[in-house]
Amino acid sequence: MTLDLKKLAQRRAALESKLAQTTTALREARRRDDTRRKVVVGGALLAAVRDGVLPIHILTALVGRMTDRDAALFASDTAPVMAEPGE
Repeated sequence: MTLDLKKLAQRRAALESKLAQTTTALREARRRDDTRRKVVVGGALLAAVRDGVLPIHILTALVGRMTDRDAALFASDTAPVMAEPGE
């Protein structure tokens, strides 16, 4: 009986370890997917503004909701377009 309990305890520990590893892997995969979605949508948004599909004020509004540190990344993207001299 004692031998059976030791085997069962070892099996339980192995299963708990496997469960923890699998849970961690799943959480990391979800985080990677979430980050990828954000990058893809952000790239599409910037391209749409650049190509004139979306007006710049949409990007400006979104940047206005960001922290100063994050908004600084978009300073050149949201700056008003200056007309060239003589135009």
